[in-house]
Amino acid sequence: MVEAKLKEYELLYIVRPNLDEEGVDKVVAAVEEYVKGLGGTIESTEKKGRRRLAYEVKKMRDGYYVLTYMKARPDSVTTLKRWLTLSEDVIRFIIVVKEQEAVGSFL
Repeated sequence: MVEAKLKEYELLYIVRPNLDEEGVDKVVAAVEEYVKGLGGTIESTEKKGRRRLAYEVKKMRDGYYVLTYMKARPDSVTTLKRWLTLSEDVIRFIIVVKEQEAVGSFL
């Protein structure tokens, strides 16, 4: 059986604003452990801090933004999306495939 190639992804998620710094750290650790449990790797995680949302989400006006760069199998991303949707601490998220830089010339 051939193992699927890992792709690079950017995961941006917003954590509930009513959690303290320790609570946010627990959510970040849980997300990272879940990705690793699916066979992925975490390249880096940047906590962007608490920011005002553009519009109200689940009756919340603020959120704590976290950006994670990861490598994962494409089929495991669907499972990760489902898990993030069910998480009570994550109010919004987006997962984007990181584009590979072009090598060489088109001419």
